[in-house]
Amino acid sequence: MKGKIGSIIRSIFFSHWLLKIMSLLLAFTLWFVVISTNDPVDEKRFQNIKVNLLNTELLTENGQVYEVLDNTDLLRVVTFDAPNSVRREIQSSDIIAEADLTNLTVTNTVEIKFYCPKYGDKVQNISGNIEYVKLNIEKKAQNTINIIVNPIGEVDENCAIGEISPDRNRLEIQGPESVISQIDRAEVDVDVKGITGTIKASGDIKLLDKEGNEVHKTSVSKNLDTVTVTVEVWNIKEIPVIYECSGTLAEGYGRNGDIEASVNSVRVTGPPEFLNKVTQLTVDPEDINITGASKDYDTVVHLKKYLPEGIYFAQENFDDTAEVKVRVEQIITKRITLREENIQIVNVPEGVSWEIVASSPLVVEGFSGYTALLQEATLQGIVDVGAWIENTNPIQPLEGDYSLTINVSLLPEQKKVSTPSVTLRFAPLQGENGNDGQQ
Repeated sequence: MKGKIGSIIRSIFFSHWLLKIMSLLLAFTLWFVVISTNDPVDEKRFQNIKVNLLNTELLTENGQVYEVLDNTDLLRVVTFDAPNSVRREIQSSDIIAEADLTNLTVTNTVEIKFYCPKYGDKVQNISGNIEYVKLNIEKKAQNTINIIVNPIGEVDENCAIGEISPDRNRLEIQGPESVISQIDRAEVDVDVKGITGTIKASGDIKLLDKEGNEVHKTSVSKNLDTVTVTVEVWNIKEIPVIYECSGTLAEGYGRNGDIEASVNSVRVTGPPEFLNKVTQLTVDPEDINITGASKDYDTVVHLKKYLPEGIYFAQENFDDTAEVKVRVEQIITKRITLREENIQIVNVPEGVSWEIVASSPLVVEGFSGYTALLQEATLQGIVDVGAWIENTNPIQPLEGDYSLTINVSLLPEQKKVSTPSVTLRFAPLQGENGNDGQQ
């Protein structure tokens, strides 16, 4: 029995797998004891550590400003050595990176130094991916510039943007002289899409150079970051433009037709108290002076100066000019003697005969296109004997030679200079079979 028990113990003790397990347990126990007692040192790293700049007043008190170049005040990587117990607890905020401007070099760089006050000497060999902060140092400059408001978007179709009033229209800026000299103006964008009436809105101030490029510089400080803007939206109305001319044309010439212009109406806008009063835009006749003209007169007038107070043009890209033409043509004088067969004698009293013994011509003036319409072969005239008797009351019975007016129909453009007439010889009829004249 005793021999069997010993055999079993030996087989268990010398079992291959059991030995391996016991070895692992023993090794883990030894490693744990070493780690717990020695606390080994190893490397750790943090990212994006900000460098604190010290004693910057040394520059500002001397009328200078600085700008950090190439983001050298932000360390992408910081590494350090520390015991395991510290590495488990330390935070990125425990690492302090500083650049003291009292150590500024002639090349405008400052060495970066590292500290870890919380853990002291337990944290060693602190270093960053860069060693120096690089600065651009310049003379400090300041300026005051205009604030311009830019309306963004379109208002209603029948409305226009009116008065734009920012609560501040000047901005004070200061910073490096080279940057301040580039800044031309300040602008604020205000959204006006679809608005009517009056609105108030706030906008951020942008700094721009002369080419309209925005200047992004953290080294520039402003006394304002935003402004409040009041925007008024006014109605639009369309009104006619009235043209008149002055002066006297050259002798023998006249105006042919109305004044022609490239702009016959304009869209205007303004505050209601002004817009409601305006009905037309009248051009001063002295600005279209045709004195001495013997051919078409052309000129250009600027309509803006005829706008009443408080009224503005509402047309985009309208340059306020109108091209004006006054058509000038020579006046033609024409004489026409009416043919007897084209003269109709009417309302002759009964018992009276008549015959044409003489006539005088029609004299008219007008432009060639109108005088050419009057032709001797076709021109018709009427002599109303009854109307003549009523107006002149001649001695009765009617007998002898009398001059009567020939009535001719003319166009308005055909000006009668001399009225045509005819001499009729009247005589009493001789018996029942007497001569009735040319009735």
